[in-house]
Amino acid sequence: MGKEGFVADPATMEMRKRAKELGIRTVWHRYKENHARSKDAPFQATCTTCQQGPCVDVRRTGVCGMSRDVIIAKNLVSETTIGAAAHVGHARRVTAIMKGVGEGSIKGYSVKDTERLNEVYDGLGLDGAKSDNEKLVEIAETIQDDISKLNGAPKMLQFRSLEERKKLWEEKGILIDGGCTEIMEAMNRIAMGMDHDMENLLLGACRLGLVDAYCGMHPATLIQDILLGVPAITKVKTNITVLNADRINIVLHGHKPFLSDAVITAVEEYNSDPKNEPKINLVGMCCTGMEVLMRKGINFAGDILQQELVIATGAVELAVVEIQCTQPAIVDAAAHFHTKIVTTDPMAKMEGTTYIEFMPERAEEIGRQLVKMAVENRANRDQSKVYIPDYEPSEMLAGFSTRQLVACLDKAKPGDPLGALVDNIKNGNIRGVAAVIGCVTPRDDYGYRTVTLIKELIKNDVLVLLTGCVATIASYWDLLKPDPTYPGVGRNLAAVMNAIAKANGVEAVPPCIFMGACVDNSRLEEVLNATASYLGVRIDQLPVAGSAPEYIAEKAVPIGFWTVALGVFTHIGDQPNVAASERAVKWLTEDVEKIFGGKFYVEADPYKSAEKIIEVIEEKRRALGI
Repeated sequence: MGKEGFVADPATMEMRKRAKELGIRTVWHRYKENHARSKDAPFQATCTTCQQGPCVDVRRTGVCGMSRDVIIAKNLVSETTIGAAAHVGHARRVTAIMKGVGEGSIKGYSVKDTERLNEVYDGLGLDGAKSDNEKLVEIAETIQDDISKLNGAPKMLQFRSLEERKKLWEEKGILIDGGCTEIMEAMNRIAMGMDHDMENLLLGACRLGLVDAYCGMHPATLIQDILLGVPAITKVKTNITVLNADRINIVLHGHKPFLSDAVITAVEEYNSDPKNEPKINLVGMCCTGMEVLMRKGINFAGDILQQELVIATGAVELAVVEIQCTQPAIVDAAAHFHTKIVTTDPMAKMEGTTYIEFMPERAEEIGRQLVKMAVENRANRDQSKVYIPDYEPSEMLAGFSTRQLVACLDKAKPGDPLGALVDNIKNGNIRGVAAVIGCVTPRDDYGYRTVTLIKELIKNDVLVLLTGCVATIASYWDLLKPDPTYPGVGRNLAAVMNAIAKANGVEAVPPCIFMGACVDNSRLEEVLNATASYLGVRIDQLPVAGSAPEYIAEKAVPIGFWTVALGVFTHIGDQPNVAASERAVKWLTEDVEKIFGGKFYVEADPYKSAEKIIEVIEEKRRALGI
């Protein structure tokens, strides 16, 4: 089957047409202009390590004698290092906020979830603190030590990973030291004259996967849960059409939700004053958008591909961005309108924007300053340029943290929530579990790969968990909308979902479960660890799989190495920059499975991808005798 029957999101298609008419070159236009990938992709074997070259399109060896296979492995380690550094950088920033709150220098935040605080404090092996603030400081200092230490496995890894995995990682030589030490050594590894062993380089990429998880994603999620609250089930609207032509529109964009929390408070303050008209319509975008929809019920305006289109409505007064996934093209789009773009992080500036550094000590003040900018900029709007497509926003039921998921299952089987999941896996009502994660790309019809893959999985009774921008794409096709008829869901899976819904006193649960932003991939390990421990098996024995059908960012690469090192079969929808090395491809798709029990599988066709994921799940079921 092909794409013939697939219908792209109409609001997005309409805004793409409008952007073209306005002369705004969107990500789709630039993709057609710049796309240079091919199946052979010889440019992947280009090395710029030293000044003897550059060695372009290496067929045998570079000037130094480095083989094509080693060049490609080095390039992959470089990409993985950047991705791990991005998540560690996120964790470092929010850890500093936690420490400031505990010490009293940061007043705008406080402990929102004592249960999570105590869980993390005890899990890290800490004791002796007499107050919540003292616990915040000790946790922060422990995470900072995990990030900076020279020797010894991070305490977060000791806390969040299973003993069986830790022993395996140590045996295979990838048990990590501190995050910054590992990132430094990774760059050392790929320097001129250093590591020239392909397999050793690729094992080094696996190490970086652990850095990303235990010095990046896990700390970021846990800190945000403690200070901003563990997400609770909420219903929101999604897509470009959540913008309101009659209101002042502010877009929150990025990944680190502490600034957004301050803006939300300032907006609530402004909107509560009856004298203030028009009111403010606050919407989210990308991962910050997901963080605030999960915790605050803020409507979601668009994913990574839609950021220019949101600006192209002409209805946005202010877009506030902090770190990661902001495409500089939004500056060009904003130049057509009155829209102001504000950048807020010293490592994420953009030319043509207003820069206001976010200082958490001044969070409330900065939140009000940004709201004031948006309110004042409303007078500069040219209403004749405003165009919001005439479609109803989509619905999303979100907020499924691990705690919320367990609470829902507990209603179905009181006192034994994991049993409710495991029993249905054993009896075949749930064939297996697939985590579909990551971004969306301009490569196919917008949403095609992700939506088609998810539909094929749920049709075949596979429970799908989502994180990242793929979730918003899913919401546009009603895959996160509760519907008691469960359209497109396999009969057995639908029966399980219906039983859980009834046990929780609601009409329906959505066909897929959305668990959060990209750092919240850490929540998926909570589910894996709990299920494996309940069954008394290894993670690589579970009937589970992971998929990133449309990954983009460097951050996706260490996440992939982490999931493979956990023992999870990991599908990716696009060939990474390794195809020019048959040895590297073989190691990543075959040999690594013998080491960790997980491996990569590359397939662009969502029908073939779904078929393979189901095949792997069935193999795991047979091996377990279920």
